[in-house]
Amino acid sequence: METMKLSTLILTVSPDLYELLRDVELDSEVIVTNIQSINRDDLSEIISQAIEHHHCPPYH
Repeated sequence: METMKLSTLILTVSPDLYELLRDVELDSEVIVTNIQSINRDDLSEIISQAIEHHHCPPYH
């Protein structure tokens, strides 16, 4: 297991997705067990969780 920034993971697995995320999301720490086994679907799930974690709902 290793800890890395989401930006590093994205650049390793699918660099075309890098520009879709905000800096706060790219700076998220993720725990990866085997980076070679991560596919695009896995990465999409990790990105989705990072977006949800950093989402700030508007106040009404």
